[in-house]
Amino acid sequence: MSSERPRFPPHKLRPAGAPLALEGLRVVDFTRMLSGPYSSQQLADYGAQIIKIEVPDGGDDSRNYTTTMLAGECAFFLSTNRNKKSITLDLKTEAGREVARKLILGADIVMENFTNGVMERFGLDYASVASDNPRLIYCSISGFGRDDPSPVARRSYDAMAQAGSGLMSLNGDPDRLPIRNQVPILDAATAMIATSAILAAVVARERLGCGQQLEVALIDVAMSSLTMYGMAYLVSGDDMPRSGNRAPQTAPSDAYATADGPIFITCGNERLFKRLVVDALEMPDLATDPEFATNSDRVRNVKRLTAILSAAFAQRPRAYWLERLAAVGVPVSPVLTVREAYASDDVRRREIVSEIPHPTAGTVPNVRPPVIMSHTPVADPVAPPLLGQHTESILKDVLSLSQTQIDEFAAKGAFGKTFSQTR
Repeated sequence: MSSERPRFPPHKLRPAGAPLALEGLRVVDFTRMLSGPYSSQQLADYGAQIIKIEVPDGGDDSRNYTTTMLAGECAFFLSTNRNKKSITLDLKTEAGREVARKLILGADIVMENFTNGVMERFGLDYASVASDNPRLIYCSISGFGRDDPSPVARRSYDAMAQAGSGLMSLNGDPDRLPIRNQVPILDAATAMIATSAILAAVVARERLGCGQQLEVALIDVAMSSLTMYGMAYLVSGDDMPRSGNRAPQTAPSDAYATADGPIFITCGNERLFKRLVVDALEMPDLATDPEFATNSDRVRNVKRLTAILSAAFAQRPRAYWLERLAAVGVPVSPVLTVREAYASDDVRRREIVSEIPHPTAGTVPNVRPPVIMSHTPVADPVAPPLLGQHTESILKDVLSLSQTQIDEFAAKGAFGKTFSQTR
């Protein structure tokens, strides 16, 4: 593998003076790892101020979760923490909890994804803080809900949610064990649901004048994400069998090897199937073959159809088939690696990736938010913070603490040992 990272153009700045959609909203973010930080990053992209609370010893676990590093910065952490300010707080100390309560008092939104009971033990749960800040929107993210009766607090990682929801049972070949989606798709979906709920609560607060508590659980998101496959079971009572890359209810809809790389095609109706076999493959007999007359027929006889199409596609290179199939209107895509996708014309044209300054790495890659807004363009990206990078500035600028007060909190261990040692 090459050790040289790909390079991209610098980020293009947003128009000077353009407003931000969530400008003026302050989020106190206790979340860690993926679902919570990915959600708060979305709010930051829209202009909210994110104050990221981290434990003094190591910070967010995602800072050191993988071995994929750039100048000591973990790719995991870089992917979900731009446009945030980091403050270290030792919530096991009364002084640390006092600072946290001060921050919550002036917050619009609080986010947390601790295991059940942790925020209650800290006295920072919704019931403990809402009376002092009735307009507060408080979003809790958990694995199995805050009503989980398990006597031992359960952690839910994405792969476990895929396994426990039935989603994993749908992936892979029928003669092998189920396969998880390598991308943590349920964590990402949970983040998006949380963001959507928070924005709905912001709108409701403008109408009703009060905040509210929000709860998002991975198990809820996972079951909702089953969409048509979950509903198929509820309607029929039957589990959907695994079918590899092939769509179980449409044929052909599968990955095929060409002479030099795979492609994926989908023909969900007779019109598209005719374009494929008559116009692209020049095999008109398939269009009149009774075994392939309808989509239901093709699904029933998919093994024979797959063998015929596989033999045809293997005769020529991928570029030939991409051009030919697209020319006759057959839905087709190359099956790309991550490296190939980032180098693709579409990703380059959409300016999805850029580079932004970083205090220790020089520059780091940045994948822009997947939305373009005409009147309130998303915020210019600022690299994810170093651990505790903004502790002192948050205490002074947000809480208006004097240097004497900061020193007193530091002496009581509010910010951890590192803060005192590096001042």
